[in-house]
Amino acid sequence: MTKIFLVLVLLQTLFNILVVASAGNLNQDFDLTWGDGRAQILDNGQLLTLSLDKTSGSGFRSKNQYLFGKIDMQMKLVPGNSAGTVTAYYVSTSSCII
Repeated sequence: MTKIFLVLVLLQTLFNILVVASAGNLNQDFDLTWGDGRAQILDNGQLLTLSLDKTSGSGFRSKNQYLFGKIDMQMKLVPGNSAGTVTAYYVSTSSCII
């Protein structure tokens, strides 16, 4: 019983190492589609920044198709009066270009 448990722990550890080692690189997985410099991939492909100014925003798209996904956002608001700040995610299929 103990040997089986140790083998299972070893297999799980190896699987976790493979998952971490194969962690995606944004440069390989995404294209910056618009934003004229307001979209950037930084930190060797580990960080994507999207900016918005008075003229436009920015966007990106996946090079692959996915059935499921997760979106996470951290925002830096304007100091003082940020009332009225609107956030949005626009998600579309490949047949619909925004």
